[in-house]
Amino acid sequence: MDWPTIIVAAVVAGIFIAIVVRGIINKKKGKGGCSCGCGGCAMKDSCHGAKK
Repeated sequence: MDWPTIIVAAVVAGIFIAIVVRGIINKKKGKGGCSCGCGGCAMKDSCHGAKK
């Protein structure tokens, strides 16, 4: 076994999973995926729906 490779792969996988989970949490809270708001986004109505 090559332990350094396994450790690096585990760290990279952990970072990837954290990014995906953070994106899911932000989506459920109604935040955009880019973390900079949706005011200037052309797709904001399809993402959050039109407010009446």
